[in-house]
Amino acid sequence: MKPRTAALSATLAATVVATPLAWSVLSSGASAVPARTTPVAVQAVAVQAVAPTVVPAETATPQAETGPPVLRVEDVLSHGSARRTALFEAYTACLLDEGAPTVEDERPVPDVGYNQARGVAIADPVPARIERACADLLPVYPPSLEAATNPDFAADAASYVACLRSNGIWVRLLNDRNISWTYLAGHDVPEDNARIEDECLLASFAD
Repeated sequence: MKPRTAALSATLAATVVATPLAWSVLSSGASAVPARTTPVAVQAVAVQAVAPTVVPAETATPQAETGPPVLRVEDVLSHGSARRTALFEAYTACLLDEGAPTVEDERPVPDVGYNQARGVAIADPVPARIERACADLLPVYPPSLEAATNPDFAADAASYVACLRSNGIWVRLLNDRNISWTYLAGHDVPEDNARIEDECLLASFAD
């Protein structure tokens, strides 16, 4: 290498090292084009811009209950409930709309066979065709009050009877399937027996 050429190469090399940019030296006679390194701050913005957006999963829409309505323990207390009345009103209205026979004479009947809004009682028995047409409106007895639908029924029923007896209502269960009971002889019945029965039922059975 000639001295002049070596000196020029050294000067160029020094210039490249001192420059804050990373240069690309092209072929002889071509222009040197700077290849800039993207600043760190710009890199961060770029990463944020292309980062995938996390979309939260859609909240599942609650499904409406289907099938016959299920009564709660509070619906079968001695004084009933507004909910129970409304459910049986809907059921008896369906029976009447389907052509169920009615009882013309005035007489006390259970609310399960009487439509208050129309003021008529439904004759028994109801034709099977009509019962089937309204089956999805017939309220179901509280599941917790029967052994077939409550795995803890035996313990709950024993608690119920114990509660009644501790409050002066001496009874015994008639079977191990439900809470049908009868009074034991030789014991007076408290005047507020309805209140006691309701409180013991709520305390012993959970919906």
